[in-house]
Amino acid sequence: MTSKNPRPNDDLLWKGVLLAAIGLIVLIAPHRLQSPALRDIVAGSAGLGWLALVLGAGCLAVWGWRGYRHWKRQ
Repeated sequence: MTSKNPRPNDDLLWKGVLLAAIGLIVLIAPHRLQSPALRDIVAGSAGLGWLALVLGAGCLAVWGWRGYRHWKRQ
């Protein structure tokens, strides 16, 4: 039985989208939560939200750059 191995570039796309989504959720969540205690906990992790957002954007940029280089070679 043969399974299809994902290309490393496809992994970057998924990682970038997931990291960016997690970052956005962490940054937006404190404004939408009703519970003050939970809001304070999530607001305290805003630095991690920014980190996830930047890492996600970086992964998406590398994915796009590799795709552009591959497209340019053809």
